[in-house]
Amino acid sequence: MVGRSRRIIKYRGLIVTVSVALTILAALMLPRLEISPSLDEYVPDHLENKTYLKELNEIFGSSKMILLMVRAPDVVNTATIERLRTMAGDLSQLEGIERVISPFDAKEISYEDGFMLMEPFLEDIPGDQSGTDQLKQRISSNKMANRFFADDFSLVSLILIQDPETPDTIIEEIRAVIESNPGEEEVLIGGLPFITYSIQGSIKSDMTLLIPLALLLMVAMLYSFFREWKGVIMPFIVVAMSIIMSYGLMALLGWKISLITILMPIMLIAIANDYGIHMIAHYQELIRKHGWKSMKGISRKIYKDLRRPIIITGLTTIGGILGLLTHSMIPAAQLGVLTASGIGFALLLSLWFLPALLSYLRLPGEASIRRQEKAVRTSRWLNRFGRWVSHHPRSIVVITVMVGIIGTLGILFVRVDTNIEGYFLGKSEVRRSTELINEKFGGSQYISILFRGDVLLPEILHRMEQYEDAIRKEPAVGTVSSPVTLLKELSKGFYSQDEAGYDKLPASADEAYQFLEVFSMGGNGEEIEQFIDYNFEHARILISLKDGSNRAGKELVEKLRTLTRDDPNVMFITGDGLTKIELADMVIRGQVLSLVFAIVVVFLLICFSFRSCKAGLISTIPLSVAIVVLFGLMGFLGISLDIATALLSSIMIGVGIDYTIHFLWRFKIERARGLDHMDAVQETLTTAGKGIFYNAMSVIVGFLALGISNFAPMRYFSALIVISITICLISALLVVPAIVILTKPKFLDPKQL
Repeated sequence: MVGRSRRIIKYRGLIVTVSVALTILAALMLPRLEISPSLDEYVPDHLENKTYLKELNEIFGSSKMILLMVRAPDVVNTATIERLRTMAGDLSQLEGIERVISPFDAKEISYEDGFMLMEPFLEDIPGDQSGTDQLKQRISSNKMANRFFADDFSLVSLILIQDPETPDTIIEEIRAVIESNPGEEEVLIGGLPFITYSIQGSIKSDMTLLIPLALLLMVAMLYSFFREWKGVIMPFIVVAMSIIMSYGLMALLGWKISLITILMPIMLIAIANDYGIHMIAHYQELIRKHGWKSMKGISRKIYKDLRRPIIITGLTTIGGILGLLTHSMIPAAQLGVLTASGIGFALLLSLWFLPALLSYLRLPGEASIRRQEKAVRTSRWLNRFGRWVSHHPRSIVVITVMVGIIGTLGILFVRVDTNIEGYFLGKSEVRRSTELINEKFGGSQYISILFRGDVLLPEILHRMEQYEDAIRKEPAVGTVSSPVTLLKELSKGFYSQDEAGYDKLPASADEAYQFLEVFSMGGNGEEIEQFIDYNFEHARILISLKDGSNRAGKELVEKLRTLTRDDPNVMFITGDGLTKIELADMVIRGQVLSLVFAIVVVFLLICFSFRSCKAGLISTIPLSVAIVVLFGLMGFLGISLDIATALLSSIMIGVGIDYTIHFLWRFKIERARGLDHMDAVQETLTTAGKGIFYNAMSVIVGFLALGISNFAPMRYFSALIVISITICLISALLVVPAIVILTKPKFLDPKQL
């Protein structure tokens, strides 16, 4: 051990140079980084819905729909309609927009003197109130027109079909068109492409704001703890280098920054300085208590004393974080690899680079030592913790058990929701437009039922009609459209109102074909292609969801599958709205697997490190308490398990185990010095306890920055991780010492050191 610590000083120049060189190489990779906001990239390509959706898009074209809404007290007026008409024309010219579906495409179909008449609805807007009222009645009664208008005529919309290969930055060009057509009405954009575009912008905003804020909070916290700039700058350097290294690895592997991987730099800010904190705390302890006169000697000493516990805590943290690899969500697994790599680099830097760099610095002066003494007043309440544990160990254990039972009850109420619409806060443009779409236009998330066969046969069309009638009764459903809707509207051009075929499905496939042929000759082919392919072999029912929650979506899908189960012409049910449901199932599986993986890995590492299975059991107690309380709180408070909060258990286990390891390791040393169990607890809490406390506060302060994220899941994640780390800290300072006093485990016996 002495030889190793001397080599740190002997080769300190080489260690510093190599560390800096590796960081520079990683920094050169950073310009390659890209942002991916797409929910589809969260799920593997082999999943059922993703495969079905690709096949659906090959038949009917892109399913990426952007909704542009014009809002006014009454949109049925000449100025508003003309503005909408101009914007529709300009938008149709944008490269990347396959087509614009608008109320100007809607036709008023009628039958006169044996001929079908198709006249545009909005050629002219009446100038008087009576004419306007009549137009509104005609719009309301026309199924081809009323889908563009809100029932109260406070909104009128355009549907933009986006080319699937076009990036969502097309939103910027859409906004430019809106700005070039000014008016008094408010214009809002909605739909999943707009949501993913907004996610991309919010990711950039979060990274620009949260990373500097978290670093600033870390600097303030470190100085308040150590009252010495060595204790600030050195952990800061370790954190900055580990972040650069992780981002460099991300760029090298070609991975993209996602909503989930926003967490990576925040996690490193919160975690990567923990090892440096313990070293700086020990360095200051040596200065105050033992009066060391050589920085080289201090560097060797802190390396010798802390090498093993830091390696153990580093490996257990990495093991816990790598539990994210069990997630089927691709960015979650990537987050595990990147964060574990960053922590591993920080571990190496803390063991070698930090002591080597410290050896170059001067000893602190008397004024600095006096400031440090003021900063260690935490030992007073740590001393109280020690006395409380020593006198009331059974009470602490009983209280812990009761809290665990209450938390277990709350777990029963935990629900899963990966609805992308819920990522944004109430006043954001995305949230406002989404709520309007759900309320006025039936929702922006769609599910399709795909049919194959001779889809113009009356028996197939009548089954579709029956399905439509049943689906419209579902509370989560907004609108339902299909060939049935179109053909019944077209029948009004072939039959007069007093004839049997009026507003009815065609009596034969030939008649249905005739309806569509005549309609297509009028320049309405795109209207047909939304629901029937060009050779009439495929058709679909298109369903919008006004309730985008996972629960509502899952219930609806089950009912749709039951409804169509025995239909030989139904190929599958798919849609963007189902991706989040598959994602929810992945979240549950990933949560369970990552939890088990992390607990097992941490347990085995601790058993190996302390050569005792009992050590593993005792060390996992704080984690178990924190997990139960955390998920219990989520259940009681109605906080959903989503793509962010699903990562909590692995992160909490990886971070929270450190506090118990440092306590047990220092306790073992104090026992070896001849102290009994109670005195060893007291001494451990007032020495290593400070490093443990600083460590936990570092994590808490780092994650607090997420509390101002643009994303609601990140804000919840921030609050929950703070709660869980606080529980781990309290457990390590109270529960573990109480158990040690009551059980007196042999692995902590002085002979085992």
